[in-house]
Amino acid sequence: MILWTIQTEEAWEELNKSGYITGVIDRIEQSWIASYRWMMDQMKERLGNPSCDKSFPIWAWYQWENSKRNKPDLRCAGHLPKNEHGVRIEFYCHQNEALLSDFELWHYVLNYWYLPESIADGEKFEAELESRGLSFFKAKPLPDSRYHQNIVRSWNKIFDLDWGEQDLASPRNQKSIQATIWQLKLDQVRSYKHFKSR
Repeated sequence: MILWTIQTEEAWEELNKSGYITGVIDRIEQSWIASYRWMMDQMKERLGNPSCDKSFPIWAWYQWENSKRNKPDLRCAGHLPKNEHGVRIEFYCHQNEALLSDFELWHYVLNYWYLPESIADGEKFEAELESRGLSFFKAKPLPDSRYHQNIVRSWNKIFDLDWGEQDLASPRNQKSIQATIWQLKLDQVRSYKHFKSR
C-alpha cells in the first residue's frame, strides 16, 4: 500500500543518514502518552513487536481526507507547528506492517471517551456512570476498573473501517484513515516534498 507521512526536516535528515527512522517520545504531547501506549499495544498485538523496545509509532496517512484525497494537501494548516519546515514523504508499506484506523474516532482514545455503538448506547453508559458519581470527562482513567475496561474495549471500533454508525462514524470512502508503523526505511520512499507549515 502507498502511505504518506509528514516529518520534520531533522527526521528527514536522520532517515537519509541512518537509513531508517522510528517515532520519538519527545514530539508527543504529554497528555497523549497513555493513548499512544494503547495504540502501541494494539500494534504489538496486530503487527508484532518493534525491532527496538523504545520505538514509538510513526504516523502516516492512508486516506488523508477521503478516498479521493489520499495525499495530504500541503496548502492546508496543521501538518506541523506554524512556519516549521517539514517533508511530506510518500512511501510503500506492506499491509502487515501498518495498522490502519479511523482518524476521527482516534479522538475518542486521545480524550478517554467512551465510543458507543449508537447515540442511545452512549447516553445509557453516561447515565449509568452519573448514577454512580462517575464521569469519563472528569476522571481519566475511571477509578472503577469495570467501567474503565468498557471504555478501553469500545476503542477497538476505530480499526473497523467499515463501521459507519450514523452520527458517530463516516462511511469508509469519506473517512480520514491514519496508519501507524514501527519504522520507516529509506528504501521504502517513493517521493518526497519539502514544505513550510502554514
